Amino acid sequence: MQLKEMIELVQLHHPHLGETEIVKLINRAKDDFCEITEIYKKTDDTIDTVVDQRWYSIPSGLTRIEEVYFDDVKISRLQGNPKINDES
Repeated sequence: MQLKEMIELVQLHHPHLGETEIVKLINRAKDDFCEITEIYKKTDDTIDTVVDQRWYSIPSGLTRIEEVYFDDVKISRLQGNPKINDES
């Protein structure tokens, strides 16, 4: 089904909604579906690392990190909290 057909179908049942609002709702539903089903996986996100920096901001839109590699070496997942507190 094409976007135009989806808009027309929604407007049949909700004639008070404009096209822009319908498109936003359709996109949000698509994003929710992809997140819940994990049907879409992006594998090329990278974060530039800095010496002696432990904490990094996560790129927007990223919902889950499955694996981390540093210099082609897989980093084990941390279980629990770090032993030292350096959040400052």
